[in-house]
Amino acid sequence: MISHSHIPINPETIINLYRNGIFPMGDHNDHDQIFWCNPIIRAVIPISKLHISRSLKKLCFKKTFEFSINHDFAKIISNCANREETWINKSIVRIYNNLHDLGYAHSIEVWEKKKIIGGLYGVAIGNVFFAESMYSKSPNGSKIALIALMGILASHKFSLLDIQFMTDHLKTMGAKEISRALFLSLVKKSNASKTKFGSLSSGIIDKSLINIAEAKSLVAGIREFKH
Repeated sequence: MISHSHIPINPETIINLYRNGIFPMGDHNDHDQIFWCNPIIRAVIPISKLHISRSLKKLCFKKTFEFSINHDFAKIISNCANREETWINKSIVRIYNNLHDLGYAHSIEVWEKKKIIGGLYGVAIGNVFFAESMYSKSPNGSKIALIALMGILASHKFSLLDIQFMTDHLKTMGAKEISRALFLSLVKKSNASKTKFGSLSSGIIDKSLINIAEAKSLVAGIREFKH
């Protein structure tokens, strides 16, 4: 369900809407209007069940990719919006920069040879991470950012990674679709605990991080999804 609304845009309102499965999007990058999305079917990636292809693993082992957290949030959201067609308009940029300043919105930057080659941003509430957008400046940049994100979420005992809508790209990486009712149930349970989104001891995409991101043995609480 997608609906336009005149609900006041302030951080408290947005956080409460997230807790009820609702998130904002922009109509078009040339307009500042915001609408609210409440999908009947929600796409998620179970914690520590990221599918990482052999070719991507081989690339990560061959090259040295590093990642950072909240190094340059404004740059990441700007790069996510830098495409011909985007829902990330000026209002969305203002909203999430504000949420970042308040400690809710976070970015991940992927580095190769001291240059950012991709990244993503999203919102952490309780122990749920609501992913919003990602981008690549070189092949696999966004996929590597997703590996870093999953490693962080698993290490800090998050219980749910929301990716909103299914895409072919995300399906290959382990995304599943669940009902709105199940999604809301998981969000409400997850928000009972306060988990901090933070750094790891290493900022390198290595074998240890990849094992954490895809290890089935680390999954807790949402082993199977049923509509």
